[in-house]
Amino acid sequence: MSTQFNVHMNAPDMQGKTVLVFLKPQNPQRNYRIHAWQVLTGSAGSTESFQYVDVISTDVTSSGENASNVIISGRSIINPGQLLQATSPAGLSPSLQLAPTSMAQEKLTPAQCGVINQTNPFIQFQSNWYVNDKPVVSMPYVDLNMTVSFEYEPHFYFMVASPPMVGQTYIVQNFSDMTEYIMPITATNVDVGVTRDQGLWTFDFDAS
Repeated sequence: MSTQFNVHMNAPDMQGKTVLVFLKPQNPQRNYRIHAWQVLTGSAGSTESFQYVDVISTDVTSSGENASNVIISGRSIINPGQLLQATSPAGLSPSLQLAPTSMAQEKLTPAQCGVINQTNPFIQFQSNWYVNDKPVVSMPYVDLNMTVSFEYEPHFYFMVASPPMVGQTYIVQNFSDMTEYIMPITATNVDVGVTRDQGLWTFDFDAS
């Protein structure tokens, strides 16, 4: 099911700031790199929309012989309860294949998606997770035979901030500064109002 969010910039002046929307992975580690899942650049009085569709995908990135040369695997759609194996056939860069169900059941809960590093020769990589093809979180330094898991709930975290730089990520602690919105599971449309009063940015939500 798809849900449309319509974000109304009701402040008389956005002061060059953007509205950032995050999805929070379950049990995030301190070294996780959190991405702004949506970046809305709207000006005062404008409305910007985005779609939420519960489709999870993943890829892995590693460094080539030159550290500045980043190698990205193909991206795969994955369902909760599934585990992907990252292998390096014939010493090539990592690629992802579905692991046996028995291995997935051993390493994951039914609500988790996962990736296990089974490269040979060993390649350390970063595991990247997306919802509706937008980045949510990157998990660095995945070593041999290590499994990383991804799980999230459809809770949306809103904040007003300066426009992020290209590739900018955030730390887990940032969530304490955000406004959490728990969407009704039946909602197909959510109107979000953004206002500013005496220096405080606030959000209100109306789902239908």
